[in-house]
Amino acid sequence: MSQNKRINLSRRTVIKGGVLLGTAVAIGLNPMKLVQAEETVTSVATNAKKQIGFSYDEGKCIKCKACVLACQETYKWEKDTPWRTLLRSKKGDVLSMSCNHCADPACAKVCPVKAYTKRESDGIVVQDSSKCVGCGYCLYACPYHAPHIQKKTGAVSKCHFCYELQDSGSGPRCIGACPTQALTMGDMKELSKIGNLDFKGLPNPNITNPSMIAIPK
Repeated sequence: MSQNKRINLSRRTVIKGGVLLGTAVAIGLNPMKLVQAEETVTSVATNAKKQIGFSYDEGKCIKCKACVLACQETYKWEKDTPWRTLLRSKKGDVLSMSCNHCADPACAKVCPVKAYTKRESDGIVVQDSSKCVGCGYCLYACPYHAPHIQKKTGAVSKCHFCYELQDSGSGPRCIGACPTQALTMGDMKELSKIGNLDFKGLPNPNITNPSMIAIPK
């Protein structure tokens, strides 16, 4: 999609350039925490027993933004820092996008305070805003621009797949609000048989292995 800028930065690439280390020193963080964070999260990610993900069918989408509105009304995120958004290209292509809860989450690898965890039971990537120091490393690392710094709190927040609702037996608000079932969810072992997120304008899905598939019209 034309609105989704390509950012392909691994933790190693950024650190080699000196950006993260310089910023860490400037704000008083221990640069070694970056290495510790990567080692810890990598082991969690590879131990996930199951990986659930989103499925989006562009042919069924009527561009009503019900998924976006339901998410915003439930979690009250600021307008300029969306958890879910409807991306549109100049050619008219549409994609409902949020955090993709990647199998190999770049955001978690660069977080120096371990604010990100990947649940072993379902692979959902959860961000704890109470731990966040607002350094913004995850914003640069995520190729899908899912994390955002909230202006009121100065901390990062993002979609958490309504994990609390799922734990209580309900489902994600965005999926429940979609009138045409253009947005659904499932086990990535099954969804990956249908497609992937190799959608025009998006980064190569091999970078982070996003837990989402998109079916173009």
